[in-house]
Amino acid sequence: MHHIIYLSWATVPFTDRQLQELLLVARQRNEELAITGILLYGNECFIQLLEGEEDVVQELYAQIKQDARHGNIITFTNKPVAQRVFTDWTMAFHSVSSPQLNAVVGYLGSAEVPVSMAGLPGTDQRLFDLLRSFVLP
Repeated sequence: MHHIIYLSWATVPFTDRQLQELLLVARQRNEELAITGILLYGNECFIQLLEGEEDVVQELYAQIKQDARHGNIITFTNKPVAQRVFTDWTMAFHSVSSPQLNAVVGYLGSAEVPVSMAGLPGTDQRLFDLLRSFVLP
């Protein structure tokens, strides 16, 4: 099992309808590819966790990085994991408010602040907890 967590800025703002269309396509594709995860959107930013078999996740992430709708992509983690975190979600989604997203982005770092990849593995559980807090009651 493998996971990738990244942050990107939308190159154009998404409407609710555009987000629904994106989710419809992503959920269908993810189900076919056995990929699970979560997508957060707010303030024209995406934060996403993708998990699945390494080659499939890497290929999907390569496609996302080439997608013109994403800009300034920051990869927070890209590594093997023991098991899935979002086992039942082909793509959990949550639209976040400005204060919520600012808290997440502040926790993860911003585009202007270099991210120390050496220290990231120790924060994986907190990242998962933070992402899970958006979809769990």
